[in-house]
Amino acid sequence: MSAKMIFLYDVKLFRNKLLKRTWAVISLFVVFVAYNSLQVPKEGRLQFFTIFLPLLALFFWFLRKNYLKQIEILSSGKIEIEGGSLKQFDSNGNCASIRLKDLEQITTDKFRGYDRIVLETKEKIHPIVNIESQDELVSILEKESGVKRLVDLTEDRLWNLKTPLYFVPSLLVLVVTYIPFIKSKFPILSPEFLGLFFNVNLIIYLLYLPEKQNHTISQFSLKRRMIFISLVVFFFQVYIQLDKSGWLKN
Repeated sequence: MSAKMIFLYDVKLFRNKLLKRTWAVISLFVVFVAYNSLQVPKEGRLQFFTIFLPLLALFFWFLRKNYLKQIEILSSGKIEIEGGSLKQFDSNGNCASIRLKDLEQITTDKFRGYDRIVLETKEKIHPIVNIESQDELVSILEKESGVKRLVDLTEDRLWNLKTPLYFVPSLLVLVVTYIPFIKSKFPILSPEFLGLFFNVNLIIYLLYLPEKQNHTISQFSLKRRMIFISLVVFFFQVYIQLDKSGWLKN
């Protein structure tokens, strides 16, 4: 192929998904702060908000900066095919290149809700996520390399139709917590215990949740970030309960 072909990323789809995720994270953080403020004695709430409101403002600033940066990065990137090579440019002008005749496998799948192409050679694995006109790009890759695509239908979404089944234990605790007869026999049942139980349930779910490799920076995967956040919340919940019981003072 002599003529240069350029493929851009689907910025509109990415922006919509990123907005939803960002507002979901903000909402969860606000709920977290509001809920835990109710667990603090009235005389200590001013101090609680003095600590957390600046953190909340800093959190909003960081999310906004991260949102604008990711949009800028994706808008500046592109894929070029010319002279039997595929070149992927990032926002800094850096280029990763693959000779199409070196391709040994082409796989299309879904990764975190986005269409993805995974190109494999003997030396490396090269993922291309959320590109516009993906079918056209894959057709060109098949023609130039002589390799037929493989379609991976494995589901990797964090939430799906089966997800509620994993939280049945938390649902049962929620029900028995508000049944007076059972609650009177088990004083441990309380909204605070329910929150702690749900968080442990979430951590166990995340630990066993399958996750596809992103073939880039696996140590910062979405799964690991969510587990880290859940553990932070867990230790804060335990601290609040120990403080309320007087154990820390003793």
